[in-house]
Amino acid sequence: YPPSVCEFTLITNEQIGRAIAKLSPHKAPGPNGISNCVFTHCATQLIPFMGPIFRATFTLEIYP
Repeated sequence: YPPSVCEFTLITNEQIGRAIAKLSPHKAPGPNGISNCVFTHCATQLIPFMGPIFRATFTLEIYP
């Protein structure tokens, strides 16, 4: 493989919050059945749990 263009850094809770803020709340739910409005309305409650899960996914290299 060619050398990396940039160094990988783990995702932060702030990045998750910015991504959630960009979601359109009126889109149809995805295959998991969770509507975007759940994420947008409950972001402050969800981010502290989502951050460690995303970071563990990259650290353990297990992508469910």
